[in-house]
Amino acid sequence: MRNLRGLAGLVMAVVFIAAATPSEAQLFGRKNDDSSVRIGQLEERIRVLTGQIEQLAYQMRELQDQMRRMQEDNEYRFQQLEGGTPGKRSDVAPGSTAPGLSPEGTPETGTLIAPGGGFATLPSGGSGDSDWSQAGGYEGPTGLPTDGPIDLSALAQGLENLPGAGGDFAPDPGLATNDDQIASVIGSSDPRTDYDQAYSLAVNGDYAGAEQGFRTFLENYPEDGLSANAQYWLGESLLAQQNFREAADAFLKTYTDHPGNSKSPDSLLKLGVSLRGLGEADAACATFSELLNKYPNAAPAVLSQARDERRRAQCT
Repeated sequence: MRNLRGLAGLVMAVVFIAAATPSEAQLFGRKNDDSSVRIGQLEERIRVLTGQIEQLAYQMRELQDQMRRMQEDNEYRFQQLEGGTPGKRSDVAPGSTAPGLSPEGTPETGTLIAPGGGFATLPSGGSGDSDWSQAGGYEGPTGLPTDGPIDLSALAQGLENLPGAGGDFAPDPGLATNDDQIASVIGSSDPRTDYDQAYSLAVNGDYAGAEQGFRTFLENYPEDGLSANAQYWLGESLLAQQNFREAADAFLKTYTDHPGNSKSPDSLLKLGVSLRGLGEADAACATFSELLNKYPNAAPAVLSQARDERRRAQCT
């Protein structure tokens, strides 16, 4: 009897152990399942964070594009400076041609925009500077080479000998601006404010007012950090009025007086455009060559326009 009881107890113990084993296995299995869930949650969080980073990067690119478009919009306003009645960017759709301009953006042969917005006739020489052309200009016996480097001292001397160049320039009466508006340009004692006001006039098409503003800025703040930019935009304002002589002088001063400035390539480009407006093809070609040779890493738009200008000037 005692043996039967011992055997029965052994059987009960085995049954108890057998019943307990699935429970322990289930407990450990549940722990493994919890770890898998947590890993899955972490992976999901990583995916969410990665998506947020990509979204922020996209937004940053969008902001950069907006800033670039704003800069291009401002620069675009000066793409028609070789002629035409300047207006806001919306006045001329991209890819179209402003009145009085060739598809390249330069004045059509034989036409000049008059102050009232109509067209006047250019002299047969094309530049409107008969005195300078008769004097031989830059195409005299010791003319500049067409493939550079450009002789800046000779170029500067030639500009100084131009009638009216380097002295006080009186704007065309037809381009006179509001006296109160000019006073607002020169009425501040803060260089940044004066510069911004003059630049605003240029952007809005008041080139005579912008010219006066930049001239006053340069007189009042010749050593300011914005003087190089002011000198450059003075040239742009003069070029917009087709005052090619004064514009060439302004761009040359920007290039020579502020070496290494970010506007140096642009200054050479517009110096060449101004010289071409004067009918001085050789000097213009030398200037474009100087730009392409000295600044091969300049902005692609500047290099592209320089190459286009060389083709238009039929440079060799």
